[in-house]
Amino acid sequence: MHPVRVAFWSVTACAVLELGQAATAGCLVLRYERLVDDLGPWTRIEAMLVETVYVHLTGALILATGLGMILSGAALAVPRRNPYTRTVVGWTLLVVNLSLLLGVVYSPDSVLLPDSQHQLDHLQPLLPLWYTAQQGLTVTAVIACSAVAMVRLGGEAASEYYQRHDPTATWHGFTSWLDVRFQD
Repeated sequence: MHPVRVAFWSVTACAVLELGQAATAGCLVLRYERLVDDLGPWTRIEAMLVETVYVHLTGALILATGLGMILSGAALAVPRRNPYTRTVVGWTLLVVNLSLLLGVVYSPDSVLLPDSQHQLDHLQPLLPLWYTAQQGLTVTAVIACSAVAMVRLGGEAASEYYQRHDPTATWHGFTSWLDVRFQD
């Protein structure tokens, strides 16, 4: 398969993974208030932790949605036959990966630090363990797919693809790369 196609599908996979992470965080945010009411009453320290986890969970939702949209734009840019496309996509993927790493540091799990086992048992249902696993797997998969896309865009065939464009063409759209026959 041609490197540009591999890069396109890799960046598209990144966008889908991030939008899936946003959907998961959104589901947790939607059920959060009801769960807090069902599990109450809360001590003062627990109430502070509950509020902090909610704020970080909302931040994770916003971050994943934003990164998913940015990655969708990068996926749409990959097939454009412009000499600057690789630079734009590369910087976009770098910013997304750095944002993902910062998102892991400020994740809802990082603030769920109870003082005792009793407090942990009381707070644990607010943020299920599968969310932590899913978040870690998503971050790892997005970083891996980004690396694959950048390696494939850095090759000779991709360079030739982006340099060989017709500036007089009336359509510089996103499907022009599907019409070109390449030797793999």
